[in-house]
Amino acid sequence: MSIESYEIYRSMMLEIKLRLREVDSLIGDKSQELSPLNIEFCFLQFRKIIEQVCFASIVCDQQRYKDFRFVEGETSSDDAGNYENDWNARIIISKLKAISPHFMPIPLGNKSSSNGHHHFERSDVTATHNKLITMFKKCGSFMHIPKPFGEEYASHIKQQKQKYKAANETVIKYSEYFKLLLWQHAAVGIEYTPTEELDSLNEANPKNAWLVDFGDINSNDISVTLAVAQ
Repeated sequence: MSIESYEIYRSMMLEIKLRLREVDSLIGDKSQELSPLNIEFCFLQFRKIIEQVCFASIVCDQQRYKDFRFVEGETSSDDAGNYENDWNARIIISKLKAISPHFMPIPLGNKSSSNGHHHFERSDVTATHNKLITMFKKCGSFMHIPKPFGEEYASHIKQQKQKYKAANETVIKYSEYFKLLLWQHAAVGIEYTPTEELDSLNEANPKNAWLVDFGDINSNDISVTLAVAQ
């Protein structure tokens, strides 16, 4: 049975919500420093969240992204152009940026309603191509064991301790950022008519939007409202 794209997106957002909830359970009241192992756990969750945002963004414009990658493969000697093989979030972000100015989740602010029309303010929070890549790299720096070579070992240990001590504040900052970015946001799909020309993939006329509300932090549910451009 075929599953609607917005339902896939909803499922992916729920996974993000569960990851953020686990991170918050470790952060607690923010007065206690996290252990090094818990810091690594949190950065792993953030890295997976960024990957989830990338794959979810493809879901919003899946046919368009598929065709874009196919055309890329035709013009490259080292890329087959099969979007199903894409896995590196940093590279996917760059590719998404190339085909849509709306590929990032759009955080929503206050909502007002009148005569059946709903208006959302834009939140002050922004997600950019460079910001997500920078965060992705930062998370990755905690995913591997640093080589204990090339420097005096006591100095090596001191630097690692300082790195993890400073990371405590970064974990809190990243958690707050993802909640502000994603808790209420719009995922935008682009109007697209498949052609053989790559230029057609750059059309930037929004076609639909999924209005996403994560709701209560303790619930295992995500609300998605479907909106269509007139």
